[in-house]
Amino acid sequence: MNWGYYPAMKVIDYYLDSWRRFRDFQGRTTRPAFWWPFLIHPIVFLVLGGIFAAILGLSTDQAGPEVVYAIAYVWVLITLGVRRLHDMGRKGTWLLLGLVPFGNLVLLYWLVQPSTSETNPPMPDYEDPPHPGRIPIIGPDEIDPGVM
Repeated sequence: MNWGYYPAMKVIDYYLDSWRRFRDFQGRTTRPAFWWPFLIHPIVFLVLGGIFAAILGLSTDQAGPEVVYAIAYVWVLITLGVRRLHDMGRKGTWLLLGLVPFGNLVLLYWLVQPSTSETNPPMPDYEDPPHPGRIPIIGPDEIDPGVM
């Protein structure tokens, strides 16, 4: 959608688009299309928590139905991250770097970088190597003596 010059509508469109594309791991996501939903999700979580606490009479230490939203948000964040990495010319599997200590710092650095979609061609479909997991066997006559 083209909202014209209304920045608030563009932010809402980014947020809604993140939910519409929750199954899309192939496309690209620009920097503002990644960061606006990333910043809006916690606000929505807190608002939902307040609404459910008021309606259901929950105390502050009880979990409410907003936990379902939080779990769904994790999936949306993963898809956003994969598409954002594609926008920078990297494979989406680099998102797994966040599981390694200090890997989040590298990911944060990459995610704040400008898009490279204008200069990079579209991401190719990633194909498996012809023989995954197999190591080619090299005979003694095929070894280059200059390498050793």
